[in-house]
Amino acid sequence: MIAFFVPLLLSLSACSETNSPYAIVTNQLSDDISIVDIETHTVLKSINAGEKPAGVALSGKGNVAFISNPDSQNINILDIDKLEITSTIPVGLGPVGIASNYEGTKAYISDWFDHKVRILDIETGQVSATIAVGKSPAGLIANDDAKQLYVANRDSNSVSFIDTESLQVTHEIAVGTAPFGLAISPDNTTLFVVNVRSSDVSVIDIKKAQLIKTIPVGEWPYCAVVSPNGQRLYVTNQDESTVSVINTSNYETLAEIEVGDAPEGIDVTSDGKTLYVANWGDGTVSVIDTNSNTVIKTITSGKGTRAFGDFMHSSP
Repeated sequence: MIAFFVPLLLSLSACSETNSPYAIVTNQLSDDISIVDIETHTVLKSINAGEKPAGVALSGKGNVAFISNPDSQNINILDIDKLEITSTIPVGLGPVGIASNYEGTKAYISDWFDHKVRILDIETGQVSATIAVGKSPAGLIANDDAKQLYVANRDSNSVSFIDTESLQVTHEIAVGTAPFGLAISPDNTTLFVVNVRSSDVSVIDIKKAQLIKTIPVGEWPYCAVVSPNGQRLYVTNQDESTVSVINTSNYETLAEIEVGDAPEGIDVTSDGKTLYVANWGDGTVSVIDTNSNTVIKTITSGKGTRAFGDFMHSSP
């Protein structure tokens, strides 16, 4: 079991397409983020990012990233062009998961301790709304097309659907045990929920708001991402130090890829050729060639490398 908060023992990702070839990787135990060039697979810069940075979200436009700091109870805003933190905003008791709308004008933040989602207006720097959800909310994904937000409630074993216009919870769907990371299909029709303690992934039909399948994966899975063509689902398995490769047409496991110790965050380049996997246990990032399903490079990042969320921007 991996420590989510330090020192508390507790236990996402969707891919994005921009013109900034960076992976923004949070290192929770070294209090910094690594800016990784995804073309050269090297760390360009390390930036102090507050106390115990955990979650990360990149706007669809690629101009801004948001970093959650559970211990200092705030959000850092990173200017992608300058690669500098431009502001720090206090939010709630325990900001963990974080997501952004496409424009980067709103950040959605799950408050683990307060069991709420907060909506942060970036222009004003103020929380514009607070929405009660299930217990210990973690991963979030914003679906701008459907005007919805999805939230994994770890200690309620459920996922909340939120209407981002009415700011109301429209559905709460039961899933596996201890849901944490989320992933969404490129066509925004299918939600994948990673259940840590039941070691499986719940598949939800978004339009019907119904559970349609449960996929067994490795021990203690944490995060997932879907390939840009929608044909593969990749899931990190903490206790096995592997990534499961799943065929989304029949939900069969195609491969298990060995990576670093205790993998957590995962994301994919927009061409689908390369996966980046954040390894908490050894402070590295595994770079995977998706054609061969092999690790082609291991990058030293920081201590407690987490990258929980949507952390990669790459050229389409």
